Amino acid sequence: MAKGFGFQLLVHWFLGLVLLIMCFQSSSSYAQNRPSQNVIQPHINTLKPYQNQILKKLEEFDPLVNEIFRQLTERSLPDSFVLVPMLESSYNSNAISPAKAAGLWQLMPATAERFGLTVNDRQDQRFEIEPSTHAAMQYIDFLYRKFDGDINLTLAAYNAGEGRVQRAVKKAGSRQFSDLRLPKETVDYVHRFYALLVLVDVTSLKQNTVAPMWLFASESYWQSTPLVNLTPLPPLISL
Repeated sequence: MAKGFGFQLLVHWFLGLVLLIMCFQSSSSYAQNRPSQNVIQPHINTLKPYQNQILKKLEEFDPLVNEIFRQLTERSLPDSFVLVPMLESSYNSNAISPAKAAGLWQLMPATAERFGLTVNDRQDQRFEIEPSTHAAMQYIDFLYRKFDGDINLTLAAYNAGEGRVQRAVKKAGSRQFSDLRLPKETVDYVHRFYALLVLVDVTSLKQNTVAPMWLFASESYWQSTPLVNLTPLPPLISL
C-alpha cells in the first residue's frame, strides 16, 4: 500500500514538473515573440483615451467574457484571446465591417460557414452570440495549432487569412512576424492587440469574472445590467 502511494506521489510530482516546464516555455516564447515597445506605443497612445470605456465594456459583458475564458481554457488556448472580440467589434454582436465581416467576432461568410454557421438571406448566425463564439473558438484553435502556438501568426491569420500568412512565411523564409511582408492593416492589428494587453490586465479580468449559472441563454443574458450613458465604443481596430 505504502509503495503504491509513493508511486502515485512520484507520478503527480512528475506531471506537475512537466506542466511547469510547459508553462515556462509558453511564457518565454510569448515574451520573445512580443513586438517591440516602439511599434506598440503608438497604438497604446491611440487606445489610451478609450481605456475606461474598454474596461466598462468588459465589465458590462462579464458573463460572456467568463464563457470565453472557459472555452479558451477548455481548448488550452491563451487567455489573451479573450480580447479578440474587443479588438474586432468592441463586443458588439451587430457590428458589420466594410468588407462584410460580421458579428461579435467579425467572421467573413466563408469562414463562418466553414466552421458550421448558417449564413444566408434568412439567417446569419454570425450575429448570434452562442454559435458565433463556438465557431470563432474553433477557428482560433485551428490557427493556433496550425502556426505552432505562435500568437502573432495566429492573430495575423485571423485578420488576413491563413493562406496569406503561410505565403508570407514561405517568401520570407522566416516565421518571425517582424520579417513578414503583410498588409499594413494586419500588422496594425497585431500591434494593437498587444497595446490592448497593456491597457487590460487579463489575469485580473479572469479572476474577477463571475461564472454563469447556465450556458447559452438569451442574447441579453450575456450582458450584466447595461451601462447607461456610455458613449458608443467603435471597433478598436478602426480607431
